[in-house]
Amino acid sequence: MRLALIVEYDGTDFNGSQFQSNARTVQGVLEDAAWTIFGEQIGRIQMASRTDTGVHALGQVASFELETRMLEDELRSAMNGNLPADVAVKRICVVPGNFDPRRSAIAREYRYVINDKLTYSPLRRHYEYHVRRRLDDGAMADAARHFVGVHDFASFAAASSDEGSTVRRIERATFNRMGDGRLVFDIRANAFVRQQIRRMVAALILVGEGSRSAEWIESLVFSPRQNSATRNAPPHGLTLMRVVFDPELGLETTEAESG
Repeated sequence: MRLALIVEYDGTDFNGSQFQSNARTVQGVLEDAAWTIFGEQIGRIQMASRTDTGVHALGQVASFELETRMLEDELRSAMNGNLPADVAVKRICVVPGNFDPRRSAIAREYRYVINDKLTYSPLRRHYEYHVRRRLDDGAMADAARHFVGVHDFASFAAASSDEGSTVRRIERATFNRMGDGRLVFDIRANAFVRQQIRRMVAALILVGEGSRSAEWIESLVFSPRQNSATRNAPPHGLTLMRVVFDPELGLETTEAESG
């Protein structure tokens, strides 16, 4: 049967999610745990969304095939018993045999957190980007609206990106100041080009500082120029919140699972 795993991880000590033979990755430790339990019957584990070094996840989705009579909760316990403390399988579901976590996904939702207070938080330093000046969150929210829609995001693609088309559909892009004073950028899209969100955030910070305007953001979106938005916000402020699938698959991440 084919299984889907809802996975949470702290990306601080991972060299990204995708397997690398010479580095510690989320896919690598998941595969190590599965091979320890089930042996060579486990093939390569597939991941729904690629995250860079230092990026976190609350609702990453992984998938592999397995012949077993173990129940889903037993499988989850077995996996977590063999995983390091910075990654956990929150839930396991049986899915159709043709399920592909990347191609079956309808959308991905990410969140970027910024702290623009005078002092940084030592306890949150791995999960938010500290900017040492007060930002105009209203201007940033206005500028972020230009991202929504189907656009060519070549301006925000990494210079080394070789993904082919850079056209993506952004369904939501909002900037809000939370009750604790932190700024939160939430974005949902069918998919993203490499480093797109972090480059968007870096561009919006320039707007918040007053050195760039919302019209500049608009020009980057509607007159795309490869690698025009050259600044890249640090990875540790970014979290993959969830991957969205057809509701019939039962893969929605619950509030309890999101912590």
